[in-house]
Amino acid sequence: MKIQRIQLFPIASPRQTGIANQHVIVKLETADGAIGWGEMSDLSHVPMYQFDLPELERMLNELLRGKDPRNLVKIEDDLIRFYPDEGHMYSRSGLVRQGVDLALHDLLGRVDNVPVYTLLGGKLRDRMRVCYPIFRMRSVEEVGPNLDRVEEKLQLGFDLIRVYVGANLEADELFLGQFTDRFKGRVTIKSLDFSNLLDWRRTAMAVERFDELCDYMLIESAAPRNDIEGLTQFRRRSRRPSSEHVLHIHHGWQLLAAGAVDILNVSPYLLGGLRASLRLIALAEAARASVLIGTTQELNLGTAAVAHLAAAARILDYPGDNTGPQLYMADTVKTPVQYENSHLIVPEGPGLGIEIDEEKLKEMTTNAQWTFGVDLAGVLDRTSATRPSAK
Repeated sequence: MKIQRIQLFPIASPRQTGIANQHVIVKLETADGAIGWGEMSDLSHVPMYQFDLPELERMLNELLRGKDPRNLVKIEDDLIRFYPDEGHMYSRSGLVRQGVDLALHDLLGRVDNVPVYTLLGGKLRDRMRVCYPIFRMRSVEEVGPNLDRVEEKLQLGFDLIRVYVGANLEADELFLGQFTDRFKGRVTIKSLDFSNLLDWRRTAMAVERFDELCDYMLIESAAPRNDIEGLTQFRRRSRRPSSEHVLHIHHGWQLLAAGAVDILNVSPYLLGGLRASLRLIALAEAARASVLIGTTQELNLGTAAVAHLAAAARILDYPGDNTGPQLYMADTVKTPVQYENSHLIVPEGPGLGIEIDEEKLKEMTTNAQWTFGVDLAGVLDRTSATRPSAK
């Protein structure tokens, strides 16, 4: 069995929150007709550039054509050499490797007629607890609609949320206080996510105020990006566990060695796929640290891959963030992943367990255009230009 061709399909999918995000669907074919599908998830981030997809497709074909898809170690090594870690939050190299990695696992699972979690070593769990995101508020006018969104999602079975905070503390306090009054005992907050916006001292002061208003499980990204000393200072003073997104395996070691976090936020889109994610989970296990599986809000293919990762993960102490299929209004799959009571269900079919509708894919394929313009707050907060704070 040899890889014959890789095709890249750019698509744009609108979110319920009024924005459209770009993704790339990966199709990998072998000479004997086997097919696997992968995903480069959510390209609508800073740095503000997109792939030259024809050139990327040409180079991936040149790199991988004729190789044995079962030799995952060799292919991963080649990809890491040609698309190395970039050391920032939205590494395009990580997304390239993720797309190929997912397609390879999907292909091999289909060929062997087994779920991807079998290729990862087996299954410890058949579901993963997940939270719905409440995006960052920059004005008090956004508080009411976000509380209504919590109610709407609760009616659909989501009783766990993650709240992005740090841009407007008045709005944050109003939301958290009213959230407790309205939803205490019905909805739980997984985390307050500062997204590296504040230095650790300002985060600590904000947390003191928030602690009087609500209960929650953990704090995310409490200091500026790459400020490991700041994360360490915050953790020493925090009564709650703290987490940070891991950018690459050495970054994970740095966070743990410095005592900067309690929890590694492990995400295939950052690390380059499932195999790289399992290595980070093993690193956390060795350090007796905790793990949660993070997100950039993947489509169904990427979310299914996360479910298989969760099934095989030795350490998974906290809920994940993977509810992209509940955010996006269009996708390329025949049947979406399933959620039950704030849990993502692990698909049981061969490969990733998700079938691509190639007619839908054809309809959705478009040029991967930047849709946020130069609205930096909109890009960072994943909110539309019609939000009250943009007026």
